[in-house]
Amino acid sequence: MIANLKHWAILTFAGLCLLAGVATIWLPIPTGVPLLALGLFLIIANSRMGRRLFRKLRKHVGWLDHALLWLEDRAGQSVGRVLKTTRPLMTRHRRRAEMEATKPAGSPSAPYDRPKRGDRQPLAANGPSSRAPDEDTAA
Repeated sequence: MIANLKHWAILTFAGLCLLAGVATIWLPIPTGVPLLALGLFLIIANSRMGRRLFRKLRKHVGWLDHALLWLEDRAGQSVGRVLKTTRPLMTRHRRRAEMEATKPAGSPSAPYDRPKRGDRQPLAANGPSSRAPDEDTAA
């Protein structure tokens, strides 16, 4: 009972930090951004649903994921650990980098690297038989 009450008190404080951060972000005194960061940190650290929503946000917003990867490395151990729990399982840019690294030289590109409809080269007029024969089969 006490643990549940503590959990809800932390989430309520996080919500109040978010509201105060949004209300004070336009003031000349820089209190809005730290309050927003504190509120998001508390929600991520104490709410499974908050982590899940933030993970989806990181997956779909590439620049945010890059910024948080940078912050994970430079933040303290506790902050970095909490931010690492929100890493998407596989983001588009990491998947593409892994595919490029494992792709042998000269292999066709990944499906998402295909040229657009107007950029495709037309087929040869005579079809596939217009190719030059291989050296091995020319004998």
